[in-house]
Amino acid sequence: MSSSYVEKRLLEALSASNGNLAKARKLISEWCVQDQRLLYELSRPHMTGIIAHAMDRVVSHKFRSDAEKEAPPVTTRRVELSSSAKNDEMFGKELLKNFAMGKPTKFAEESFSAPLKKTKASQSHIDAIRRLAKKP
Repeated sequence: MSSSYVEKRLLEALSASNGNLAKARKLISEWCVQDQRLLYELSRPHMTGIIAHAMDRVVSHKFRSDAEKEAPPVTTRRVELSSSAKNDEMFGKELLKNFAMGKPTKFAEESFSAPLKKTKASQSHIDAIRRLAKKP
């Protein structure tokens, strides 16, 4: 079995989908159900990671279920938040609200951005700039 087989099938899928990558991916996925060789060749380079992931999941599930059998039931209680935690909670809610409304916040521009309205410079600032400009 060679990678040329996979390449040939990928090119067939691209041709059949008129170059549409999303349709080609779906077609390859459907072909993998029917064609074990194609599935094997596509997944072979990733097999170590797939196996490791499956083993980790099974092991963590087994130990988690054993620990749940022995652990006493957890009771929940409401905890009063400190003022900084309340501020963080409000900040998070505000971010979510803006994101849901389609106007996500641009970070680092909220409080440090230039004023939206031009303000006239005070006379003391103008004098200070003139003094700096005259210094050698």
